[in-house]
Amino acid sequence: MSLTVLHLSDPHLDGGPERAARLRAALDLLPDSRRPDAVLVTGDVADTGDPLAYDQFREVMDGRGPWLAVPGNHDDPARFGTPPVAVLDLGGLRIIGLDVTVRGEDHGELRPETAAEAAAAAAGAAVTVLAFHQPPITLGHGYIDPMGLRNPDALAGLIERIGTVAAVLCGHAHTAGAGTFAGVPVRLAPGIVSALGTDPDRRPLTDSGLPPGAALHRFDGAAVTTTFHYAR
Repeated sequence: MSLTVLHLSDPHLDGGPERAARLRAALDLLPDSRRPDAVLVTGDVADTGDPLAYDQFREVMDGRGPWLAVPGNHDDPARFGTPPVAVLDLGGLRIIGLDVTVRGEDHGELRPETAAEAAAAAAGAAVTVLAFHQPPITLGHGYIDPMGLRNPDALAGLIERIGTVAAVLCGHAHTAGAGTFAGVPVRLAPGIVSALGTDPDRRPLTDSGLPPGAALHRFDGAAVTTTFHYAR
């Protein structure tokens, strides 16, 4: 049996209509005939951690089916409403969302207690997915790369400990991306609020005039196929 996950990231909601409309456009990319089994949002739900932005997010997500969101560096974990380790079980696929944010910093860190809780949450799952904000791989972009996961060795240890990880899903970079880490596919969802420019020395670094995008992951057991889609 195949399962599909629509993966979005970085809506940076501010309570206004424009960014919420971009989020809705990404959520509406697929026709009803291709409705995903779940929606995953890998961080920076809010731009400044304003509680009104989280109310807006929940309103947009209402009626979208099963979904899971994890915090990013722009979020306020205390207002986010999700524990440091959150689980979404899809029957044959278990998504484990992790809070790897470091208060007041752009980079991420996998804390020992979070890793231990994630390993326990994976027990008994045939296939697992780890989802968090800052990617463990470098993209060759001088602005984004220093803001990644600072202790990737801890993640490698967690992947080995779990033993059933089919993919690592992240955001943060505002660009689609694909790589491999510790023998596991890594996928980055495009940005909702903006797209990363190719030149790290050029300002502005991002372009909010480009369309929002999403990654669609199809899981056939432990095999994952990813396609990227953009709103018109």
